[in-house]
Amino acid sequence: MRLALLLLLSTTFNVFAKPPPSIVFYYNNIDSVRELINYDRVVVNANLITDKQIKTLHNVGSLVFAYISVGEYDGEILPKALVSASPARNENWQSHAMTLSNPAWQNHLLIEAKKMTDRGFDGLFLDTLDSYYLFADSEQEQKVQQQALAQIIESFHQLPNQPKLILNRGFEVIPKINAPIYAVAAESLYDSYHPVDQTYHKVSENDRTWLASRLEEVKTLGIEAIAIDYIPASDRERQKAAAQRLIDEGYTPYISDGLLYEFGTSTIQPIAKRVLGFYDSHYGAMNSSQCHRMMAMPIEYNGYVPDCQDVNSFNFSQVDMSRYAAVYTWLEQASFQRVPALSQWLHTIIFKTPVLFINQLPTDNVLLVRLGIQSSGNLNGKITLTTGNDWLKNRYPLRFSPFETQAKVTIDKTTITPLITIKDEQQNTSTLFFKAAWGGAILNPLPVASLANETEVWQIDPFRLVDETLQLPVIPAADATTESGRRILTSHVDGDGFPSKSWFPGKPYTAEVLLEHVFKKYTFPQTVSVIEGEVGKRGLYPKESPQLEAIARKIFKLPHIEIASHTFSHPFFWDFDKSIDSSVYGENLPISGYTVDYNNEIIGTINYINKNLAPKGKKARLILWSGKADPKEDILAIAEKANLLNVNGGNTYVVRGDDNFTQVSPTITWYPSAVHVYAPVLNENLYTNLWTEHHDGYGRAVETFQLLGEPRRLKTIAIYYHMYSGAYPASLKGLTNVYDWAIQQKTTPLYLSEYAERARTLYETGIAKTLSGDWKITTTGIKSIRVPDMLGYPVAPLSELAGWNKGPDGNYLILNQPRTRLHFSLIQPKTPRLHSSNAQLTKWIKKGKSIQWEFTSHVPFEIEFTNINQCTFHLNQTLARTKIKQNTVRYKSNKAGVFQGSLTCSNI
Repeated sequence: MRLALLLLLSTTFNVFAKPPPSIVFYYNNIDSVRELINYDRVVVNANLITDKQIKTLHNVGSLVFAYISVGEYDGEILPKALVSASPARNENWQSHAMTLSNPAWQNHLLIEAKKMTDRGFDGLFLDTLDSYYLFADSEQEQKVQQQALAQIIESFHQLPNQPKLILNRGFEVIPKINAPIYAVAAESLYDSYHPVDQTYHKVSENDRTWLASRLEEVKTLGIEAIAIDYIPASDRERQKAAAQRLIDEGYTPYISDGLLYEFGTSTIQPIAKRVLGFYDSHYGAMNSSQCHRMMAMPIEYNGYVPDCQDVNSFNFSQVDMSRYAAVYTWLEQASFQRVPALSQWLHTIIFKTPVLFINQLPTDNVLLVRLGIQSSGNLNGKITLTTGNDWLKNRYPLRFSPFETQAKVTIDKTTITPLITIKDEQQNTSTLFFKAAWGGAILNPLPVASLANETEVWQIDPFRLVDETLQLPVIPAADATTESGRRILTSHVDGDGFPSKSWFPGKPYTAEVLLEHVFKKYTFPQTVSVIEGEVGKRGLYPKESPQLEAIARKIFKLPHIEIASHTFSHPFFWDFDKSIDSSVYGENLPISGYTVDYNNEIIGTINYINKNLAPKGKKARLILWSGKADPKEDILAIAEKANLLNVNGGNTYVVRGDDNFTQVSPTITWYPSAVHVYAPVLNENLYTNLWTEHHDGYGRAVETFQLLGEPRRLKTIAIYYHMYSGAYPASLKGLTNVYDWAIQQKTTPLYLSEYAERARTLYETGIAKTLSGDWKITTTGIKSIRVPDMLGYPVAPLSELAGWNKGPDGNYLILNQPRTRLHFSLIQPKTPRLHSSNAQLTKWIKKGKSIQWEFTSHVPFEIEFTNINQCTFHLNQTLARTKIKQNTVRYKSNKAGVFQGSLTCSNI
């Protein structure tokens, strides 16, 4: 059986004192490595993974192997130079068996192997080693091929990077190989897959006994033996039992589907973290769809990854459902009618994966009957609510338009639970919202109403909707709001209005007002941007440019100021493929003779800032999107390829009296090639009615931060405004009030780029469970994990987990390494731990009874440890003078910087 992934191990085992490192063989398309990072070793098709993805896997410590078919050529048509090297075909896989002794084939293999190792693969997974038996009938010819195979394998090891080699069987040739073998894999020890008829079978006792004896020979040589068996991911419990049996017998297990298109079970079992949503691109782009704007945030908060796909282009024929915890649709009836493949696919997953229908039901009556739903006819006349008022605790009542028909939906109440029902004047009833074992539905005009002022409002609690219908298991949630146990604080300024004159004595530029009253006064990290077209000689004000640039240099010279670009000409719209109304703003600043050039807007302006405005030792590496701030993937990719971070956009704005969750965006928009990081909270424009009134209105941002901090911590404390906030005494007062409140909070201040580095990796966080039930968390950048209260308290060695702090909605773990293994207890542990700090944890090493740590703080350093009654606390190798209060030690410094210390305890 063909194995198109990879096998990887850094140590060999004869008898496993503990389970070996996990391994995955995955041949499907790889849009993200968020599942692969769960495994210690990853075997993939080299053509389906990018160099960036390989680097990400390396960053979390995973070894990456490239699949290479040694005995067969997989292409449909043999290259002319190799025609003579193929005497037979493998009809099971429609491939060409190759003569291993043929020099042309050997050269081809060596070239391919070098390409893979040059890309950074740690090793090679060598498949089809026995294919020569398809044509080598005589013992003599078999020996010739075996000798050639040994030479090929040795040549791989002699490549410059000396790749680790995993063999798929090849038992006869192992003793002939004069090179180290990392591991040997074999398929179908207990469970097999037949590719011709796509069926699963138990392996016969004779075949199993023969293969087991060969693998025992491998183990006696001190080589790791990997057993790959075939059970689909739809039967996770059986996979788990099969993997444990293999571990007990001394093998490294991998159990997956027959084509290795699903994420299977090894010594760990990945948690399905994605939630698949469908939108229709006929009605707009993904980032403007309800699938993303409405549902992504509550799904993300639960620790899952919203995966919104266009129903018109989605490939329903090859879906790896092992990645998905649930499915939802937010579509019109026309979408279901236009794409019948969706309903056909739903037939295959319903009752296996929870499905939520939002807005409209499928038009496939056969499917509806299976679900216990009947949709026939319409309600007439005045429509009123009959049940479900407890779900509609909103200031906006449920209304029905007389210009739209309301479908009559009847449900089977023996299998479906009605949640909101309505009736018409003739007492005909319909169910608008219901849940079932298979998921549920919430139908138009629910769940979001459009108001007369062109805003939208959730009519029910979106978190409750997700909980009741999508049935997502409670898991540790990757978190971008918190660092070192404290809520993150950032501040960033868009450059708009830099050259505007203020209403202060002497009419200084607004940038000068902010320099004197904000940037110099508040010395925690602040990110400040300029628009080149406003301050540079190529822009609108070439005569004033020297004076404006001098002000920018003074700002950027401040040690706590980070430099960013707010583009060259401030494009108001980033999607010129659309027909847009630019009559209000124009398309960008009216710079004479200039047409928007995205490379200039992003890279050109960064170069200008670094060359002309940045002091020595500082560089801009952050682009703050302008205008509507909705760049598509191709625009984001320009910044990504230039190694620039990006922030801005989103729609997050809530105040008391207007605290609707439709105005709370997710953290990011994720694309395979780039990530758009949204501003955590929007700027003063939303608080001042687009800068037309209440110029002190930004002071209400304090309400926003409070509402988004409890009862759920949804966002950071993110101060965000424009240069023109320095225009009026009132606007400056509103701004400084926010600063004064923020610095009184217990936070971890970060530069916006540091926040962006974490936020962009939010979805690339792996959650898995070991076969013994422990949780395994793998992070590519996130430093905080929120553990919901119902999971209990985290329990892990101090070397594995630095600590945690209680938040309003769970315990916030403080991670100190890419991989963390832990379990949860209903009883709070009494062992020492890091409670919180206002700094970034950069080192945490356990040596004996001591923890050596290092933090980098942008503000006067603070740190708290708890449960330390049996500990001593050293700072910079000196016993620190601290007081223990309520079993917690708190240390405060009067300066920022790098702090090193240790905690030595008798009970760790």
